[in-house]
Amino acid sequence: MFAKQISGTSAQNRSLELAKFGRGGAGIARAEGNPGQTTTGGSNRAVANGQPSARYLAQIRMAGQRAQLSAAFMDVMADTGTVPANADAVAAGLAQVAQMVAPFAGSAGMDEAAVLSIARRAVLSAAELPSGNGTEIADAIAGFAGQEAAATMARLERPLRPVSSDVTFRGSSGVTRADAMADGLMARMVAGHVPTHGREFANMRLDEMAQLSAGGNYLRGRRNASMFGGAMGTDDFGSALAIASNKVLLQAYEASESQIKRASREIEAPDFRPINSVRVSGGVELGKVKENGEFTAGTITDAGEAFVIETYGKIFTLTRQAIVNDDLGAFEQSATMFGQGAALTEARIFATLLEMNSGAGPVMSDTVNLFDAAHGNLASSGGALSISTLSAARTAMRRQKGLAGEAIRVDPAMLIVPPELETVAEQLVAEIAATTTDESNPFTAKLTVLADAHLTDEDAWYIAALPGRPDGLQHAYLSGTTGPQIFTREGFETDASEFKVRLDFGAGFVDHRAWYKNPGV
Repeated sequence: MFAKQISGTSAQNRSLELAKFGRGGAGIARAEGNPGQTTTGGSNRAVANGQPSARYLAQIRMAGQRAQLSAAFMDVMADTGTVPANADAVAAGLAQVAQMVAPFAGSAGMDEAAVLSIARRAVLSAAELPSGNGTEIADAIAGFAGQEAAATMARLERPLRPVSSDVTFRGSSGVTRADAMADGLMARMVAGHVPTHGREFANMRLDEMAQLSAGGNYLRGRRNASMFGGAMGTDDFGSALAIASNKVLLQAYEASESQIKRASREIEAPDFRPINSVRVSGGVELGKVKENGEFTAGTITDAGEAFVIETYGKIFTLTRQAIVNDDLGAFEQSATMFGQGAALTEARIFATLLEMNSGAGPVMSDTVNLFDAAHGNLASSGGALSISTLSAARTAMRRQKGLAGEAIRVDPAMLIVPPELETVAEQLVAEIAATTTDESNPFTAKLTVLADAHLTDEDAWYIAALPGRPDGLQHAYLSGTTGPQIFTREGFETDASEFKVRLDFGAGFVDHRAWYKNPGV
């Protein structure tokens, strides 16, 4: 609205903004004369006691009611001698004036008396315009009222207000107006978010923000057919929507992230070509060097796996109708839904890796599936979760060898299970007050339980080392842009702003030694 449009602008620019806004309004013509004269337009306005006739007042009131004016504005029409033939134009103009000053109601210097004074001077300013040209009259009055109100607010405002028409947000170093708008939007989109640098926008309607951002070219009036103006392009309002939706999306994404992802190490992918992970082994222990003896050369053995990142995405929109209706809830729900969708996409990819090839996992570079007896990471026979089966899994991981057959240290740290086994898993790692050695729990606080609903096998469970100790499961985003990204553009075929959610993501196993599987019973 008008109030938010001019707030924070410099005194020099404020009147210009209001004038631009005002040109979208309607105007008023005034009939010259005194109480003893008959007004232009034919209706006898005076009687012997100097008061307007009942017929004249009825005509003015009918025009005011059609424009939904208050009684005070109808009085302005009568007091200024509005010509009945121009009464509808006058009323429409006053309706625009009322809309412009409404956000200032009750503020210092803009009380009812001040507003009515501005309206009265606006009516008189158009008195010399020819009768019959309602649009021209309306524009003149709205423009005058806008300039008057802007000048009034400029005199009363403090030197530094939070909102600025400049790119840089005044009073907050490095904070743009788009950032401030986004902060205000977040207060409405996220429960518990307390706005800081965007407090002024926290209670502002979407169309008011768009109007402010478009410099007054976003009017809700019937005569302005170009409702969006520049508000849905690359201006502050569009940027604010992108910033706020991205934050909401990321919050939903982080809250829904895959549990299996916690057992994966994140790396960076510079492009879409296969990501080759090379593992190097020194081969042998250090050899003893005798006095004045030579150092012998060791051997380096390497092996590698590869995976690629792929692109996933969807588009959601914020329509012109949603902005005018201030329907921020649907927009927030869309951002939340697609944030969750991005997390679910990753979770599905992780679970698919574990369960592909009938649960044997992907085929590694040695042509053997990830989980195989040849890799020493698959239970010889399935068993339910218990101290004994966990002990066997830990032993198998401890017995893993490096590429050259050397002993390596693999510390089990995570127990990955489907939801059906979550309770049993938590019981097995819980702390108990043992009274005998047999009652002690060797896995107390040594394994973190990760229950993932995307695991479809209700019996199988897994043990994994911490990511990178050694490397097992890895995932990557393009150029280090972690998580989903939001891009926006103004629609042309439809009155909507489009928001594209894109996720460049890939995952793969680079070694079998950090994981162990028991198919269960």
